[in-house]
Amino acid sequence: MRLIATRLLAAVPTMIGVIIVTFILTRLLPGDAAAYFAGPAATADSIEATRHHLGLDRPLPEQFVLYVEGLTRGDLGKSLTSGQSVLDDLSHRLPASIELTFLALLVALGLGIPLGTGAALKPGGRIDHVCSLVSTVGQATPTFFLGLLLVFVFYYLLEWVPAPIGRLDVVYSPPHEITGAWSIDAALAGDWKLLGAVLRQLILPVTTLALFGLGPLARVTRASMIEVLASDYVRTARAAGLPRRKVLRAYAFRNAVVPVLNASGMVFSYMLGASVLVEKVFGWPGIGAYAIDAVLASDFAPVQGFVLAMALLYLLLNLIIDIVNGLLDPRVHFDV
Repeated sequence: MRLIATRLLAAVPTMIGVIIVTFILTRLLPGDAAAYFAGPAATADSIEATRHHLGLDRPLPEQFVLYVEGLTRGDLGKSLTSGQSVLDDLSHRLPASIELTFLALLVALGLGIPLGTGAALKPGGRIDHVCSLVSTVGQATPTFFLGLLLVFVFYYLLEWVPAPIGRLDVVYSPPHEITGAWSIDAALAGDWKLLGAVLRQLILPVTTLALFGLGPLARVTRASMIEVLASDYVRTARAAGLPRRKVLRAYAFRNAVVPVLNASGMVFSYMLGASVLVEKVFGWPGIGAYAIDAVLASDFAPVQGFVLAMALLYLLLNLIIDIVNGLLDPRVHFDV
């Protein structure tokens, strides 16, 4: 509890900085929100009236004070594009983004850890070359291009996957929302046909994000395993005649997992950022697509809410990783 309290207190200055910087940057966005919402046929007087109605004619310090007062009440403002409160929009869309990103992280871990481990066991071998190639391609290829390429090949040419039109095909009804993650909600309802439909829609966007995060996880696993395999306690275990599998599992991988866990937290954060473009490519109704639509409309409140939500997720994720590191490795100590 002391660790949690200390980390939360340390996060306060960061959140204050995020709020200030986000407020300033949103006011520097190109375009005029009043002109956008007044319509293309609006006159100068109607645009000015719209600007007054939105409060954009007030001095920036006054606008900032009003924004902070709203935050203290849990009010993130109202989205002018959706007509709903930003908090409602984010709470409705955030589970979709987390479901997509978390599943992509699981896939990246499931592929990256074995790939990195195999590369570490035989440096310079065939698996090591594959690891290097996959890492380079995954990091060098833009996510939106990779997503479009997968759509072209697997949907348009091969017709192996359904149309990239969101979370569910139009012939199905969404599950009763419990967690907001439709794969979990469908499983909790016992509707396996619906679960299959949900997972089919997830195949391409999850693959796109997983390939993006696979490279760093594979490289970190490889470097960590090589370092651990060269350590004295692993050589001693081998000299004692312990089975190779036991040495790898109980001695090597257990000690190499902490850097991989730290890297997975960073990769998850990068994936959340990369999911902005992936959501637009696949019509995924997450907070990334929501933020892009808001930027194009010069709608300040959703952009500020999106950045604030991302910052909170990042801080929460790092707190969880710190706690898990302490549980997995007793050598890890925290200054509290």
